Amino acid sequence: MSRFLVLVWLGLAASSATAFDILQPLPQTPPIPADNPQNPAKIALGKHLYFDPRLSADGTSNCDACHQLAGGGEDKGVSQKRSLNKLKRSAPTLWNVAFQTVLFMDGRATSLELQAAEHLLDPAVMALATEETLVARLTSIKAYRELFISAFGDDAINLLRTTQALASFERTLLTPNSAFDKFIKGDKKALSTQQKRGLDLFDNLGCMSCHFGVNFAGPAPGPAIGMGEGFYELFPNHLGSEYDQKYALADDLGRYLVTQDPGHKYMWRVPILRNIALTAPYFHNGSVITLDEAVRIMAKTQLRLQLSDADTADIVAFLLSLTGERPQITLPQLPNTLGYTPLATRNR
Repeated sequence: MSRFLVLVWLGLAASSATAFDILQPLPQTPPIPADNPQNPAKIALGKHLYFDPRLSADGTSNCDACHQLAGGGEDKGVSQKRSLNKLKRSAPTLWNVAFQTVLFMDGRATSLELQAAEHLLDPAVMALATEETLVARLTSIKAYRELFISAFGDDAINLLRTTQALASFERTLLTPNSAFDKFIKGDKKALSTQQKRGLDLFDNLGCMSCHFGVNFAGPAPGPAIGMGEGFYELFPNHLGSEYDQKYALADDLGRYLVTQDPGHKYMWRVPILRNIALTAPYFHNGSVITLDEAVRIMAKTQLRLQLSDADTADIVAFLLSLTGERPQITLPQLPNTLGYTPLATRNR
């Protein structure tokens, strides 16, 4: 158990037991911040923005390019290889991301809104030069002005409202009714015999010291850990295995690059395990292409265990039970512009 987890347990668990329940079904609704309440019009606006490539500097990329909702909500390693950027990390999933207390693998964003703002202005991602570029581009599109009025009550367009709409849409990206959810709610036949063995192994070997709770990623925002307070773990926890070099696991110093705190070297936000079967390649650098290999690596680097093929197969079978029902998301009809392109960023 990491020192971060020990502190959390000692300081918070006694008064906040629910957040630290080892096994929890996915709630019907995620935490919603008081300063960005949900409403259907705002969610619809966020959906339009999510799929609109005009939010990128050259009009060639959208949020879905790196967080593909037709799949696992991540990028299949594509973000690292796109010629536009030089990203060194694989994009994590957005499915059920609303239950995370910090965003990005290094925890540098404390809300979905801030995560979206960073992406929009990051030269390696959407690469908009300034907030003014974004505002001019969206304001030049009549239908977007109307969508902002519906969502916020007036047509004032700015970076904050754009990120609030994007975050509102992302908070709807839930995948309920996995086999595990049915099992934990009382349907003991929802898991196969092998999956139940895998669940027992996952618990008994110590995997749940970090991978527990709603997302199998630690506590969701609540009384135990507030939004913006990260839940981190060392990876690799035990340096020196053959996997370090084979998959370049120790080349990235993780959260240390954000805080410059030597104690944060190799610290990462505990990742979501829900839908893990859909989110290959694995780890921060997308270097591992199969789930069974990822399980072996975690056992060795985190627990100093060498798993048998049978135990690996049982744990993988359990992880498959975490795949939920993805909502059907139809592509929005994006606002058209007649006779001009808003990429020129001129107000109209």
